Amino acid sequence: MAGLAQAASVELHGEFGVKVQTSNAWGMFEKSDTPNLVKGLLGAAGNEAYKLDAQNGANSAWATTDAGVTLDTVKINGSDVDLDDTWASLQFRLWAVAASDDGKIKGTWAMEVGSLRFGENNSAGPDELVPRNEGENIEVRQMSLEFALPFLQNLNLRLRAGLNPYYVNRFLWNETAPGIDLSGKFDLGNVPTSFVLVWVRGFDNTWLDNNEQNNDFDAYAAVVAFDLSKVISAVDKAQAKVYYIPMNGQDGVRVPYGVNAGLWTDVQPYYLGGDAQFSYRGVDVDLGVIHMGGDANNIHNNGEDVDFDGWFSYVDLGYQVNDQLRVSFLGWWASGDNNSTKGDVDSYIAVDTHTEGSVVLFEDGAFDDGYAVSSAPYLNQLGFQMYRLRVDYKATPKLSLAAAVNYMKFDEDAKWVEDNGSRHSDDDIGWELDVYANYELYNNLKVNLAAGYLWAGDALDAWADKDGDGLVDSSADDMYRVSLGVTYTF
Repeated sequence: MAGLAQAASVELHGEFGVKVQTSNAWGMFEKSDTPNLVKGLLGAAGNEAYKLDAQNGANSAWATTDAGVTLDTVKINGSDVDLDDTWASLQFRLWAVAASDDGKIKGTWAMEVGSLRFGENNSAGPDELVPRNEGENIEVRQMSLEFALPFLQNLNLRLRAGLNPYYVNRFLWNETAPGIDLSGKFDLGNVPTSFVLVWVRGFDNTWLDNNEQNNDFDAYAAVVAFDLSKVISAVDKAQAKVYYIPMNGQDGVRVPYGVNAGLWTDVQPYYLGGDAQFSYRGVDVDLGVIHMGGDANNIHNNGEDVDFDGWFSYVDLGYQVNDQLRVSFLGWWASGDNNSTKGDVDSYIAVDTHTEGSVVLFEDGAFDDGYAVSSAPYLNQLGFQMYRLRVDYKATPKLSLAAAVNYMKFDEDAKWVEDNGSRHSDDDIGWELDVYANYELYNNLKVNLAAGYLWAGDALDAWADKDGDGLVDSSADDMYRVSLGVTYTF
């Protein structure tokens, strides 16, 4: 570019999306201040609805809290009210990338509007989308400066600073955070090896803790990846990765990643994990395991320290039958906690990620509305097990079709009390059928259809409270969600 001391290029990219959704049970979903399972069960900031194990559904009445309801009809003032609804939302992202022609310097600035529902009116904040819209809706998604370091060139070192996207594992950490990272790569014998070292400042505080020590919140990460293709020559691809993520939260500093509502004091979690990917004769294998350890102080208000002991494991198998047809199976397990009001925290709690794999529960569709960006890739502290069989079919060069069948259950039993005083427990969330269609109407303009139907299992009865008094009086209803969207990328 003219006027610059060094030759450089600037690229502008975007992803613009709009979609319409309909469902018979919006009591399941994040919709402003309405009762919903997402806010009530993800451990949303400002409530402790994730502590459901005493009586589960009976512990959080939707009439007076943010807890959800697994029914398509509720009773308000003696009258039945249907929970079917149709709504539209948008999400626009735009980012600019400036880079030197020699590739040694790169800067990225990304912004986003949304996801916002049409007609969303937030009197308590700037996010809204209304007639004569004056909402301050733009958020910064990334501001990164990256450059190659001039020393130790055999390590190909690069430094990146700013608001950066971080990806460690899709079930653990896949979001932006303010930090500095150092990356590089080298050959470890016949094994190409890459690494990244990360420091993130979650909260920068100006007061000291009770011991007159620094009171900031910091997270760190060390990730090392190995390309094993040369040493395991029998396979088409062989990769492995190990990582360690310690976090340091001090007195009175809430963990910014929402390790759970109420964890405000001296929280020191860590994550240790590894994953591997292999390909052999059309079969792709992706598997991994993650352990969450560490401790926290006085989260049960009894003056005692508790340990974190969460686990997550997954296996993703895929087979490319031919150029048009692919079959895959995904199974994952997130450990649960059968008593979150005392003792150690046994539920797996992710750092910051996007949950996928269900149209009804996790909004697989044209684009992610955002609520599934969470510290819990499941519904609540009871943990989650997913077993998902999917078939993808490339019908034409422009039309892709897919169908999936899920069986889902809690890792620990949900427990509830009915209005007649009887007590019950179960772990069955239910079966779900999802279908997808993706059609490229024009170059880079795609129309996306996603539809899911969930046959509710008995465990969802724990939130089948029709009159909102905190006692279960019904059986959970089957639920559906349909999403039709259009997305333009450039």
